[in-house]
Amino acid sequence: MTEAELVEQLLTLPDLAARRHFLEEHRSLLNDEAVRLLDLQVAHFLRADIQKALEIADLVGYIGELTNNPLYIAESRVLEADGRGIGLGQYELAINLYNQAADIYQGQGIAAEQAWSQLGKVNALSHLGRYEEALEIGNKISPVLEAHGYRRSLAILTMNLGNVHSRRGQDFESLAVYDRAAELYQQLGKEGTTDWALIQINRAYALRNLGRFDASVEASKKARDTLLQLDEKVEAAHAQQYMARTYFILGRFNEALDLLDHVRDVYTADGRKRDAMMVELAISDCLLELRRFPEVLEKCQRVRSLFAELGSHHVEALAIINEAIAYAELQRYEEALSALFDARQIFAEAGNQVQATSTDLQRAAVLLCQARFQESLKIAQECVAIFKTHSLPIEAAQAMIVAARTTLALGEYSLACEFLKEALQVGEKLNIPTVRYQSHSHLGALAAAQGNVSTAQLEYELAIQELEQLRGRLMVEFRVGFLEGKENLYEEMVRLCIDQDQPQLGLEYAERAKSRALLDLLAYRLDLRIQARDPKDEPLVEELSNLRAERDHFYRRWESDSESTEKNEGDWAFSQSGRQQAQQEVLVLEKKITDLWHRLLVRNADYAREAALWSVRTESVQPYLDRDTILVEYFIIHGKLVVFLVTDDQIQTIRLDSDMTQIQALMQRLRLNLHTVPKSPLRAMPALRANAQAILQQLHRLLIAPFEDHLAGYSKLIIVPHAALHYLPFHALHDGSSYLIERSEISYLPSSSSLRYCHEPRPAMEQTIVFGNSNGNRLPHAVEEAERVATLLSGQVFLEERASVAGLYQVIPDCRILHLAAHGDFRLDNPLFSGLALADGWLTTMDIFNLRLKASLVTLSACQTGRNVMGGGDELLGLMRAFLSGGAASVVLTLWAVEDRSTAQIMETFYHHLVHGSGKGAALRHAQLQLLRGDHELPDVQRDYYSHPYFWAPFFLVGDAGTL
Repeated sequence: MTEAELVEQLLTLPDLAARRHFLEEHRSLLNDEAVRLLDLQVAHFLRADIQKALEIADLVGYIGELTNNPLYIAESRVLEADGRGIGLGQYELAINLYNQAADIYQGQGIAAEQAWSQLGKVNALSHLGRYEEALEIGNKISPVLEAHGYRRSLAILTMNLGNVHSRRGQDFESLAVYDRAAELYQQLGKEGTTDWALIQINRAYALRNLGRFDASVEASKKARDTLLQLDEKVEAAHAQQYMARTYFILGRFNEALDLLDHVRDVYTADGRKRDAMMVELAISDCLLELRRFPEVLEKCQRVRSLFAELGSHHVEALAIINEAIAYAELQRYEEALSALFDARQIFAEAGNQVQATSTDLQRAAVLLCQARFQESLKIAQECVAIFKTHSLPIEAAQAMIVAARTTLALGEYSLACEFLKEALQVGEKLNIPTVRYQSHSHLGALAAAQGNVSTAQLEYELAIQELEQLRGRLMVEFRVGFLEGKENLYEEMVRLCIDQDQPQLGLEYAERAKSRALLDLLAYRLDLRIQARDPKDEPLVEELSNLRAERDHFYRRWESDSESTEKNEGDWAFSQSGRQQAQQEVLVLEKKITDLWHRLLVRNADYAREAALWSVRTESVQPYLDRDTILVEYFIIHGKLVVFLVTDDQIQTIRLDSDMTQIQALMQRLRLNLHTVPKSPLRAMPALRANAQAILQQLHRLLIAPFEDHLAGYSKLIIVPHAALHYLPFHALHDGSSYLIERSEISYLPSSSSLRYCHEPRPAMEQTIVFGNSNGNRLPHAVEEAERVATLLSGQVFLEERASVAGLYQVIPDCRILHLAAHGDFRLDNPLFSGLALADGWLTTMDIFNLRLKASLVTLSACQTGRNVMGGGDELLGLMRAFLSGGAASVVLTLWAVEDRSTAQIMETFYHHLVHGSGKGAALRHAQLQLLRGDHELPDVQRDYYSHPYFWAPFFLVGDAGTL
């Protein structure tokens, strides 16, 4: 048997005991050649399977014991140290092992090997922020290695010294050292190929910091391709990780997240917890841009915990900075400042001036938010100077923007202009869209403050273009969060357009700020279904399916425990405990499902790379308005309301005197009234109705009366609300003598641009599908309602146990009308799981995204189906958006909990009028008026009772209000 055959057989054995026994049996082959071959195996598995690398290092040590050769033992210490440090980030343990090896070599009088044993120590020390110590050791052993002709070791040392400079923020110095290391590796020929590729990764990092992004991406790609050819998958993942960071800086967020997701999978599969956590930190950078702050805090706290334990305080401090940014965005300013203080101390103690300055810049931004302008400006200006000294143009530009914001607030316009123009030059030269967006936005604010309207409009338009291109590079569901906090840009542009008497242009910008994710789904037919477009994603889809099934199981248990509590008060404590446990399980599972779904959507978001899909289009609503229709679109500018009145031939703008604080106070009073109704006796109803009418009259005076004369002659109104107004039943507004619905037919839209897609022709289908589920007989009239609707429309009805989610999937593709009478639940905490209770579980928002509809009408006859969570850019997150994006032309929904007896009456009347040729909006109006005016089949004693808006006003129609 040869040494090569020994090593080959050794590695096939199942466990450590068998391998040691095998070595004992073949002592005669335990020589330098066998150890050399094992060394090569460690070098391979160090990048592919860290646990196997550590096992082989242990075997080298055992060979040293069997042969009584201290040099093999020393070598095993170095190999284990490499695994502990490079592979697992256990730097203190690695340093101890390197020292043990050095002591053995020193005892043997071998200076070259002693120097060799310290190569990894330089790297480990730099990870711990002990830069001076690392440089001192490197400078000490470099001439020893060179004198003894250790060319590869000298190349490794040179690379590690470059890493020291890099971690100190000395990118010019590190790049020069990396170039020298690359030359040394090239001199080694094929032997140096892997390490040459690793140098390219490090060069990519330095090039990126210096703003040389194309060169950085090119270096990363070279490294990745070379390493994949060598089957070094883990190190290739490192190259992709660096590339992702560059994409992030360039605003290519989806590409960054896609790469990071892949890289995390590679690290996790290889057991590299430390590297996987570094990816989590990089992902948190992206999540900050997407304004997903709770997720940032969760990730960073896990990162901090691990790296504090490993003693890698540099990374710990980076995580603290991201936490601080999240705290500041959540307006938790004192927590942000405290975190930044901790991070700065870590960087200062390590002598890392660049990172300490980055921390100072974040502190300046927090002070600005606290209106501590002079302090903020002083710090920001100091940061600009330091970043320039270190040739870091991007960081300097970011500091200039903070300084400019502060000087704007102080009214120092000329200084603000200088900062912004210099920052803009950096953004344009280096192609940094985030810098360009912020610079143009603040230059617009500067011009507006100086009364230069045309310049302000130009700058705002340029800022909006940059913002919308950044937004377009994102997976569509992430676009919602990205726009949060940026609506002010659109508000300013709309305000200027109105001031300049440009109503059509003002409406276009208002539309660019509203429900854009929904419009993207409609315009580009984006597909959010849970499906694996690549075989590699099949495990993810399978995991999602399993998690959803598990979630449904716990949700049913949650509901079961709740029902048990209601039926048997004696078991209250037990049921309450079980319900809380089930609820907690549900929430944990829902978070996992949401995260996995987003990961899948990021992987499937090819559209985020297509420049043709980045531009935001607005669709003129006028071609879809007939002579009898007027569209009323509200828009909020700094808390004040403006209204766009749109007909087939005219657009007008009217400013309202009311502000949203006043309106929201009235809406809160209305909600209290509505909440009281179902718990009140019949005798209390007249007073409650009078109170509701008084509130609705005040809202009418603020929201309709100022332009009511413009509505004359139009029998149909389309309301496009904004922000909190989406929760208001405009059709129930009262002028003192009648409700608005008594004077006009009313329908709603999330944005006027969406009307075009609701009007698009649908295939000629006649099938009506009706589902009725009483939710354990708690809604007895739901089944009766479903039967009546099915009879009226000659439809196919599915009741109780037949009204299932699985059944719905089978029949829904070919239906013209879909009616769902069931219990509904609105989830404010996670609207993705708002839904309807059917026999086999919940039909949630996520399920609806998996449907493909051709329906002219979907009716959700259940509680709160029309409630939404308001996302960034006035995005309505809930059932309505899911059904519209799935292809429904119109949806009937409810704003609050409904009473099932009156609901059944309204639905029967609604469909009666539809069958006899009324349009959808007109039919719903007739049904509501019938209940309002007492012209219904409910018991006589309750006729007046049902005239309260609680019973008839929750229903509203979104989308196409015309005939089926």
